[in-house]
Amino acid sequence: MQLSLTPRAAQAALLRARDAEVEGWLLRVAVVAGGCNGLTYDLFFIPEPGPEDAVVEAQGLRVAVDRASQNLLDGTVIDFPKGTSFHFQNPRARKACSCGASFEV
Repeated sequence: MQLSLTPRAAQAALLRARDAEVEGWLLRVAVVAGGCNGLTYDLFFIPEPGPEDAVVEAQGLRVAVDRASQNLLDGTVIDFPKGTSFHFQNPRARKACSCGASFEV
């Protein structure tokens, strides 16, 4: 499973973890139903990975991806352009909304 974060995205995630007082936890990246194209991305922190999670190191941050999301996120690059929110460059997405939060495969 290939997943990466840009330095800016990793810094934003680490700042959010510090603000939420969950430093050292894993960033969970998941795909859930929703959005204008049927699927959307969900990011939150978890203390430990689940038994079927893929765990990748990205810019010094441990990232957990659940089994159901692994194929949908393989090859994705997560960025955090200045003044915005997380943006996903997903090679598996056939269609995405203009804000990049929702996609279709």
